[in-house]
Amino acid sequence: MNMPKALSTWFMVLFFLFVGLAAFVPALAGGIFATLTAIFALGAAVTLFMGK
Repeated sequence: MNMPKALSTWFMVLFFLFVGLAAFVPALAGGIFATLTAIFALGAAVTLFMGK
């Protein structure tokens, strides 16, 4: 498996990882994990828009 090179891809991978974990582990649905999920979503949107 090749590692992604684009920063936007890393943001998307981390976003879906945190969302998936929060769906199965209720303790991860709030607090700092919710904040990190929002940051990863914004990072993915911004870097995809910029084309990086």
